[in-house]
Amino acid sequence: MHIPLFDSLEAMFAPSPITDGSAVIAHDGYDVGEWQGALRDFGKMADAVETGQERLATADALVRDVFWSFHKRAPVADPPAPLTAAHNLHREWVEQVMGTTEWAQVRAAGTVGDALNATLATMGVAEKMITALGEETLGQINRLHEVESGAADLFSRAEALEDLAEQAEGDRAAALYAQARRARTDAEALEAEANARAEALEAERESIGEKARRAAREASGEAEGTLDALRNARAMMGDDEGGWGQSSGDNPTRLSAQERLDLARRLQGARRLQELAAMCGRLMQIALQVQRTKVQHPPDEITSITVGRDIGHVLPSETALLTNPDLESLFYQRFAEGRLMQYDLQGSEQQGQGPLIVAIDGSGSMSGVMDGGWTREMWAKGVMLALLAIARKQGRDMAVIQFGDTIRTWEFPKGRGGYTALLDCIEHFMDAGRENYPAWMRKALELAERSEYDHADVICIADGQSVISDQQKADWQTRRAAKQMRAYGVLIGNQGAAVLASITDAVLRVDDLMGGEQEVLETIFKV
Repeated sequence: MHIPLFDSLEAMFAPSPITDGSAVIAHDGYDVGEWQGALRDFGKMADAVETGQERLATADALVRDVFWSFHKRAPVADPPAPLTAAHNLHREWVEQVMGTTEWAQVRAAGTVGDALNATLATMGVAEKMITALGEETLGQINRLHEVESGAADLFSRAEALEDLAEQAEGDRAAALYAQARRARTDAEALEAEANARAEALEAERESIGEKARRAAREASGEAEGTLDALRNARAMMGDDEGGWGQSSGDNPTRLSAQERLDLARRLQGARRLQELAAMCGRLMQIALQVQRTKVQHPPDEITSITVGRDIGHVLPSETALLTNPDLESLFYQRFAEGRLMQYDLQGSEQQGQGPLIVAIDGSGSMSGVMDGGWTREMWAKGVMLALLAIARKQGRDMAVIQFGDTIRTWEFPKGRGGYTALLDCIEHFMDAGRENYPAWMRKALELAERSEYDHADVICIADGQSVISDQQKADWQTRRAAKQMRAYGVLIGNQGAAVLASITDAVLRVDDLMGGEQEVLETIFKV
């Protein structure tokens, strides 16, 4: 039986530990390979090293040690070879970093064994540490490294010349010995300067170390926030299920390592995106729990929302019409036509859920903050993302329409698509103009003409008034009935209920965005 000596060609050239006196963290060839992989896979890490070296000559080794401190399971400051004087300074800094609570919290957030998360943490910490040292200290360290390296090179040159001289004769041997003596003299002078500079820096060791510590604590805190935001954002985008990479169609992919790094960097400057990602966890949990309860149930449990005139099963939002004189007649009309929204108590789950069309109000009033601190626009997009999670789980096509003075549309086949399109949809907010219901209604009907949006459920989330002519209403009702489209309105606040009710099967009102919307959410997520 043939037994291969190596699993791959790459294994024949596995990296070796670094023994040139530049490494503080104890490591092996595997750790070196992980570091080299991070430089290869994450262009921003390589850029960070290059930028760092423009300010600190030993930055490459420092960044590497910081990376290992986050990435290794049990990092220890135990150099595999005696450190050079310049790199010996790193030991104090690395130990200061590893002695902070913030460093431990970042590791707990997911850097151990995860090259991407370790890279994110490393870039911020190393950059702030280098900046905190100050130009004067950086200049001293760079000169120390320069003269120390110069001395080492000259000593090596002197030894090489002496070896050549021993093999030569006469005048040539004498000339070589003379060159060797000059090289050694110059080397000893540089060595003396290096020792003096090292002693001067040693005298400032504590103050320099404290600067590094403060910078590392600040950067580690920021890194922890970034990792939390990235985790939330990936969950928000369904990355663990695949479907948000650059591939599409029948071969969805998870985000690549570089795409996740790009997403993390994008999150760092996007507070709204971070807040939305944090909020989405709860909404998605509600959405998926509501859908799970529809799978198996006895006949007396709610399975979905349907239409009819069974007063015992009518939604509270429908009976609420009776409390408003302006809407009371609408209740009786729907009752007579059998179009009241009611709970479906059948004992078998409704099959073949249809596609979703979500229309989100992009007018300026949606930037208003309601109870709980969320803006209306952010809450609406959180609901949209939860619906997208349902669509992704169930393989349903979904379109998102944002409307104001103009409209924009995004489509997600089977609830999936490229992550850049999803981010564009999330971050886009018109924040201007007034509600324009006819515009999104026309777009929804246009989508409904396509086979993939047949029998669609339409959900409009808005917070204000709009003008719709009788002809537009009649056309909407006729065409959506022909396509068997159900329509729901989610009204944030109390303005415009009558208008929204005139074009939907039910209007669900939300006044409190801190838990008071639970019943509304559960109703929406039963679609």
